[in-house]
Amino acid sequence: MNVIGLGQAGCNIADMLSQYPQYKIYEIDVDIGNDFDFAEQYGETEERKKIYSIKEQTGPEEYEKNTPSMKTFFRGIKGETLFIVGGSGHISAMCLRIMEQIKDKCELSVLYIRPDTSLLSKNKTLHENATFNILQQFARSGLLKMLYLVSNTNLEKILGNVPIIGYNSKINELLVSTIHMINVFKNSDPVMGKIEDPAEASRIATFGISDIEENEEKSFFSLDRTKEKCYIYSINEERLKTEGDLRKKIVATVKAQAETEDMKVSFGVFPTNYEQDYCYILNYTSIIQ
Repeated sequence: MNVIGLGQAGCNIADMLSQYPQYKIYEIDVDIGNDFDFAEQYGETEERKKIYSIKEQTGPEEYEKNTPSMKTFFRGIKGETLFIVGGSGHISAMCLRIMEQIKDKCELSVLYIRPDTSLLSKNKTLHENATFNILQQFARSGLLKMLYLVSNTNLEKILGNVPIIGYNSKINELLVSTIHMINVFKNSDPVMGKIEDPAEASRIATFGISDIEENEEKSFFSLDRTKEKCYIYSINEERLKTEGDLRKKIVATVKAQAETEDMKVSFGVFPTNYEQDYCYILNYTSIIQ
């Protein structure tokens, strides 16, 4: 999978995903190295991480207007691609212009990191709202395969008390580990159940986690009117072999959601060697947030 990080937030998450060999990383930000020159720096090699440095601009309008051609930078890009962008940075105004350059070359999804909007200035709030709404319209129109929404506020609530130093790293660790494990299981065969694709119209989504014993779900973004839900159970293989009532617990949880919330629910159970069990959740909707 290709991962494109735009701006500081996007690049930090992309950089953390680079620890896994399954991802080819592209990072675009202000002053993160020399301007990219494919032939000079990389020749024809297949580097897993590429960097493009953008000149600093005075505001979002200037970033959008001065978006450079990145045909050389993205040469050869194809297949599933995740574009990561944070909503508060002025450089995020480049995202639509950049996506326009690659939309016909790859299967494009966006991971949008929504900041704590109560802390933004008036101008940044207006810019964030515009970006947030435009990306949702892009998703609903089918120009994006999926728009994943994540709220920093929600991630902080899930983690509890997070120290000031290392705050972003802690939040990103939770997000990155969840995304990576969901990707791994999507490409694996479950021992029970099946991960179903969402309906064509359900292109706005978020991630979540749940305590398997307590069934307490914690969502990475508070979606209005979730229409579809997928549970991905990551359970120690020995427990799957020995615990006789585990199947009943999982089925009961899935049925309760389907009946109570009146939504389409799917699930998959995957054996692991980890001591701790996890339940990852994908929530989908077709409703603009």
